[in-house]
Amino acid sequence: LMRERILGNWNQQAEVPGEVIVKFTIQRDGRLADVAVERSSGYQALDLTARRAIEITRQLTALPAEYTNPTLTVHLTFKYMR
Repeated sequence: LMRERILGNWNQQAEVPGEVIVKFTIQRDGRLADVAVERSSGYQALDLTARRAIEITRQLTALPAEYTNPTLTVHLTFKYMR
């Protein structure tokens, strides 16, 4: 569900192929925070587009009660195609 929501705010078509890894934190209430490019594609436009997909999503469902940590850190890979 998380991937579906975020990738719904992202366009994988680009002028050049590339791969970006973005790191972010899901807060207990589902808010997304601390968004940062962990591994750049080498193209600023691709990095920015991937990061913005997470920033636009802003909120997911709350973390499940069974998950006892206050936050969850995620490393999400965005693969761009021509």
